[in-house]
Amino acid sequence: MNSRNISTVLVIGASGFVGRHAVAELLEKGYRVRCAARRPEAVADLAARGCEVVKADMTDAGSMVRALDSVDAVFVCVHTLLPQAGGTDSSPDFVETELEGLRNIVAGCRANDVGRIVYVTFLGVRPDAENAWTRGRWKAEQYLLDSGLDATIFRPGMIVGDGGRGFGVLMSRARRPVAVLLGNGKRHFQHIAVTDLAYYLVASLDQPETFGHAFDVGGDETLSYNQMVDLAAGVLGRGRTVKLHFPRWPLTLAAPLLERISRMPRGSLRAFLQGLDTDSVGDPRPIRRILQRPPLTFAEAVKQAAGESGK
Repeated sequence: MNSRNISTVLVIGASGFVGRHAVAELLEKGYRVRCAARRPEAVADLAARGCEVVKADMTDAGSMVRALDSVDAVFVCVHTLLPQAGGTDSSPDFVETELEGLRNIVAGCRANDVGRIVYVTFLGVRPDAENAWTRGRWKAEQYLLDSGLDATIFRPGMIVGDGGRGFGVLMSRARRPVAVLLGNGKRHFQHIAVTDLAYYLVASLDQPETFGHAFDVGGDETLSYNQMVDLAAGVLGRGRTVKLHFPRWPLTLAAPLLERISRMPRGSLRAFLQGLDTDSVGDPRPIRRILQRPPLTFAEAVKQAAGESGK
């Protein structure tokens, strides 16, 4: 099938937004797919499509070794900011949770001679970032790039597609005549349609030029959050939304309590709020020199997502 003879791919995070689209793209391209899920019932529909489903958790080293048996590559499409069962203020913080999971995945790869790993992070990852979330992802990226595996890392900006949490919030605001926005709405983003991101993930599998590199992925447009809300409203055939901007500091003060109540990893909400003033912008040109499919514009991606949701 390709230069690495990859035929079977394990998708960690298959029940999530990006993971499901990655699975769909893999199946369309003829790969065999194994889905790792903490709750196999959450991916019963993927099993019905022909995927093998295994119960596994990236924080459980033994389950990762078993899940990676007899596969050729692994996709890591997880987001540790999602609520964790049993999370408390004394739980390991989200940065360490992420690194622990990646260590278990790499150990499982080594135990099973799996040499190829593809990992999804986000735009703006760097070692000197203001917030711990972004700095933690930098450490995770460097760990993978130094692991000895053929690792490729993709950094998307705003991911546009039906089922995306951040995009879903944006669309809910675009549908309202008056909407409350956290922050001043001036933060700038590059977007990527989730279908374009899934294409990059799968197409990179047999591209040696992508091994050992992290790539920003996104469209050519750089839009503020306010602009994206207005453009989405236009795609939906609505007038411009009146925006009421809510300052972030009250939530920052309440973040520790909110994390405990919602069972989020310790420090994750505060880190998210710290990043609200940082633009999510990168340079997508390097990956486009290797994988040359033109990305959808923001309006095209919104239209595609609206069509998928039937709204």
